[in-house]
Amino acid sequence: MRGIDVTEAERILCGVLADLFGIPEVGPQDGFVPLGGDSIIAVQVVGAARRAGLRITVRDVLTLPDVAALAAVARPLAPAARPAADDGVGPVRPTPVMHWLDGRGGPADRYHQYLVVRTPAGLGEQGAAEVLQAVLDRHDMLRVVRDGSGWRTRPAGSVRAAECLRRVATEGREATVEEVGREVHAARDRLSVGGGVIVQAVWFDAGADLPGALALVVNHVVVDGISWRVLTGDLARAWEAVAAGRAPAGALDPVATSFRRWSELLAAEAAAERTAAEAPYWSGVVRPGAGIAGRRPLDPARDHEDRAGHLALSLPAATAGPLLTSVADRLGADANEVLLTGLSLALARWRPCGPEVLVELEGHGREDIGAEADLSRTVGWFTTLFPTRFVLNGLDGADAEDGGPTAGEALRRVREQLRAIPRKGIGYGLLRHLDPVVGEELAAAEPAGLGFNYLGRLGGPGGGDWQLLPAHGARLDAPGPGMPMAHAVEVNAFVLESADGPVLHADWAWADGVHDEAEVRALAEGWFRMLGALVVHAGRTTPTVPSVQPPVPSTVPPASGLTLDAIGQDELDELAASLDLL
Repeated sequence: MRGIDVTEAERILCGVLADLFGIPEVGPQDGFVPLGGDSIIAVQVVGAARRAGLRITVRDVLTLPDVAALAAVARPLAPAARPAADDGVGPVRPTPVMHWLDGRGGPADRYHQYLVVRTPAGLGEQGAAEVLQAVLDRHDMLRVVRDGSGWRTRPAGSVRAAECLRRVATEGREATVEEVGREVHAARDRLSVGGGVIVQAVWFDAGADLPGALALVVNHVVVDGISWRVLTGDLARAWEAVAAGRAPAGALDPVATSFRRWSELLAAEAAAERTAAEAPYWSGVVRPGAGIAGRRPLDPARDHEDRAGHLALSLPAATAGPLLTSVADRLGADANEVLLTGLSLALARWRPCGPEVLVELEGHGREDIGAEADLSRTVGWFTTLFPTRFVLNGLDGADAEDGGPTAGEALRRVREQLRAIPRKGIGYGLLRHLDPVVGEELAAAEPAGLGFNYLGRLGGPGGGDWQLLPAHGARLDAPGPGMPMAHAVEVNAFVLESADGPVLHADWAWADGVHDEAEVRALAEGWFRMLGALVVHAGRTTPTVPSVQPPVPSTVPPASGLTLDAIGQDELDELAASLDLL
C-alpha cells in the first residue's frame, strides 16, 4: 500500500466513521452509505483522514462499498504534501453565492444562522470566553468586514470574544425555549457586516455544577452546514484544552485552504474553458415552460421572509431511518436522490404543477475544481445554487403510493438527471454571477418557483457537550425582516438523531399571496407519503449496483449545442461517479 499497512488504514478509518456517526464501533465490512452517510459527512471523513495522514477523496468515500475497500485505496499523505496553513487575511472576492445575496435585495445584516449546543458543567465565564476566542482566532471569515473597498478579513486577535459573548444566568435550571428565542433575536439585531459584527454568542449559565447552553448566532455570509460541524468540533477541542490547563489555540488543527484563497480559485475557474462549455446546458435547463402556477407572481416588494407562511413536519425514525440508510443503499442511490425522487412523485400530483417544473437546488459547494484545495476545515459560505428541470409526465400513476413501478421509474429518472448535472452544479453560479455575458442571459430566465435544500445530519446522538440541543434546534436559513423571498415555496430538510433513530425534519415556507397553506400542506404531506412508498418499493427490489457508465439523461435531453464531447472525458468520468449533490 505504498507505505501504509491496510489494517492500520482500516483501523484509522473505522475510528473516523465511528466518531462521526456517534456509534461505538465500525468494522471493515461496514459501508458508508448503509451507515447513513451523505456527502456532507463524506467531506468530514476526508478531512479527518487527512489529519490522520491518509489521502482519500469524497468520491472514494461515496462509491466504495465498505471500509476495507476504502482502506485499500487510501494513500499516505507525505509531510511535504501537507499544505501550509493559510491565514486568509486580506481582501476576499465576492463568490457566486455572495453575489446572489446582493441581488436578492433586502438587509443583509440580519441574514443569519444559529445553533444551540449544550455546554459542560464547570465551564465558567472565563472558560467560555477562552473557547470562543480560540475559534474566532482560528477561522478568518469570523473576522470579516464589508467596507467601501469590499469584503476583507482581519488578523487574528482583532475580534475579541468579550465583545461577542453575553452571559444569561438561568439559576439552576435549563433555559426555556422562549428565553433562547428572545436572546437569539436580540443577538441577530446586533449583527452588522459593515461594523464587522459577524458573530454573537449567548451563554445560558445554569450554575457551576450544571450543564448550560450556548447559542451561536452568525451572519449567513460566513457560515454553512459544514462550517457548523467544524465550529462545534473546535469548540469541543478548545474546551478540552482549557479544562486541562492548556492554551486552546494549540488544540485546533490549522485550516489548509482559506476562504479568501477559495474565492480566488473560483474567479479563475469562472474564466476557464470548461465553465464556458456548460453555458448551453444551463440555458436549456432554464428555458421557458416549467413554472409553478400561483395566484400571482412572486413580488419582492411585498413577499418577505418575515411575512411568509410556515409549516414544520417530521418523518419519524421508523421511516426516515431505513430511508436514509438501507433503502438508499438497496436502490443504488444516495440520500439526496431518494429525497428528490419522493419530491418529484409528490409534485406530479400537486395541482399548481404542469408536466415540467423548475426546482432550485442547493449543494455544499466544496467541490473539486482541479486546484489543490483542502476545504474540510474551512469556515465560510460555500453553498452552490443551481436549477434543475424535473419532467413529471407519467409519474402520477396510482401505484406510486404503494411503492409500485411508477416509484421505480421516478427513481431512474431522478438519478440519471442529477448525475448528469455538470460538476454538481458549481458551474451555474460561476456563469450566472461571474460571467457578464452568459450571466445576463441566465438572469433573464424565469426563476424557479420551488427551492429545495437538504442539509444532511445535524448534531450527534446522546446530547453530549458541544452537541446540538434538539429542544432549541437550529435555523440554517433565517433572514431578518425585509428580506425578499427567493422562491414562492421553499423547503429546508435536515436530520436530527432521536432516541429512536434519525428523524427527518422539513421546514416549509411560502409566499402567502402566491400559495396558501392548504396547497403547501398537500405538497409537504404528499412528499412524506412518497418517501414512505419508496421504503416499500425498496423492499420489493433486488439490490442495485450503481452503473459506472457515463449517465445520459433520458428524460431531459441535452440543450441544443451541448454535446458530451464539449465537456471532456475526464469530466464525464467524474460525473459517472458522482453520487451526491449536497
